[in-house]
Amino acid sequence: MTEFAKAVSWLLTMFFAAAWGGHLFYATVIFPVQAAEAPKSVVEWVATPYAMRVFGFWRRVVPGLYTFALIALVLAFVLGLPTRIALAVAGVCGLTHAGMVFGIFIPINVKLGLDPGGAGASSLDPQVVKILIRRWGRWNFVRLAVETTGLIAALCAFKAS
Repeated sequence: MTEFAKAVSWLLTMFFAAAWGGHLFYATVIFPVQAAEAPKSVVEWVATPYAMRVFGFWRRVVPGLYTFALIALVLAFVLGLPTRIALAVAGVCGLTHAGMVFGIFIPINVKLGLDPGGAGASSLDPQVVKILIRRWGRWNFVRLAVETTGLIAALCAFKAS
């Protein structure tokens, strides 16, 4: 069972690293471009072929992160929480991340047209677009903190296994 825990913690580390790196790149490179002259810059970003590539990246990373976070949390309780606290913390961070994505980021992304299915920034009031962009930016720092904590906890769990 400890080999399974080691494999889960390693995979969770890889998914947290991918999410953390992707969000760090998004926060430092893509987000400033989107927020530069909102709403015009958001509409221009969505029109690029890169917008759907970014969406495709997250469609691959996010399900794996959440799957292994849930497995890690269950495994931590099955194997004994006191000895697997790092695995539990990583699992909680992954599920917290899921809550943030589904509760905050997807609704904002859909409204702005960053994810398919929304009307897009061009159909919104410019002030609403600016508010949504600022909200997205502030919450992204919280998400990066959750990912950093989850990544560190997953690494500790891997080392302890």
